[in-house]
Amino acid sequence: MSDLFSNKRFLSKPGIQFDFGEKKWGVLFLNRGGPESADEVEEYLYNLYSDPNVKDRPLSILLQKPLAKILSSKSSEKIARQYDEIGGSPLLRWTRLIASNVRRDLGKKYPQADIFAGMRYSEPTIPEELDAAIDEGCRHIILFSMYPHFSEATTGAILEPVGEWLKDFEGELTVSLIDRWSERAEYIKLLRKHIEDAMENIDLKKPYKLLFIAHGATQDMIDSNDNYLTNLSQTAESVGDGYDFSLTFQPHNENDDIVEPDAGKIIRELAQQNIEQIVIAPISFVSDHFGTLYNIDIQLSQIAAEAGIKTFIRTESFNDNVSLAAFIGDLIEEKIDSK
Repeated sequence: MSDLFSNKRFLSKPGIQFDFGEKKWGVLFLNRGGPESADEVEEYLYNLYSDPNVKDRPLSILLQKPLAKILSSKSSEKIARQYDEIGGSPLLRWTRLIASNVRRDLGKKYPQADIFAGMRYSEPTIPEELDAAIDEGCRHIILFSMYPHFSEATTGAILEPVGEWLKDFEGELTVSLIDRWSERAEYIKLLRKHIEDAMENIDLKKPYKLLFIAHGATQDMIDSNDNYLTNLSQTAESVGDGYDFSLTFQPHNENDDIVEPDAGKIIRELAQQNIEQIVIAPISFVSDHFGTLYNIDIQLSQIAAEAGIKTFIRTESFNDNVSLAAFIGDLIEEKIDSK
């Protein structure tokens, strides 16, 4: 990701050097992606396992791709069945719908603006969407990370191919970035509203627990001081104020070096404490994907039922929520006006 920030085309305050009112420009929404069908699972897993940002392994970087090939082939059948259970990943569809809503609002003031959606590990790829933006005549691209919190495994991973692509591009283009927007008051308000809506379905006079669930990160990432854990905790404190809450991470395999606490373990412990009501609130993603539809709605729901939890509720994902799109549009206008 450092390649992006050090590139001469990167503008931290693009309003100084680019005329957004006259020239063609675009917004590229960046996400990790996911297989939309079982046939795409093995390729998706290979791309995922090949990325050193996602999983540190005690092997030479030269061995990572061969190992990724073996692992993706070995695990693809099991993972494909899981994706079949949720009807394939809807991440691209939701990302495009969010982008479309943003374009609708931006188009009233900036008719020359266009929108694109690129995925890190599935189609359409980020380099393909950068090429598409150039073909459409865009001369500045605002990169928008769909992850409100920064982590090398999420934002770091989706920005890496942008830096690589810029090294080879020779035409007229500048880029800027919007990321790390988790603590914005507007976003906190949106999260809080979804939690309040979910809380209406439980009895607050009886024992309950609000569990924030975040995308897992390795201990190495936390130790590298990328502030992911700190920022997650700040969001949980802001949004969970007044509720009995805990911050947890997506379920993971025992051999994964993922920071604790694991959400599944916490649910079992809560059941042993005679807590029968649990509200789950994902806070490091904005739309439905494998992490919400399978890891939470199927995997954690089953764990809760087996442990004796009577009420298990997940907050609604934003998906194509128009209020989220309006908030993103405001962030884009701020970037345009930055001088």
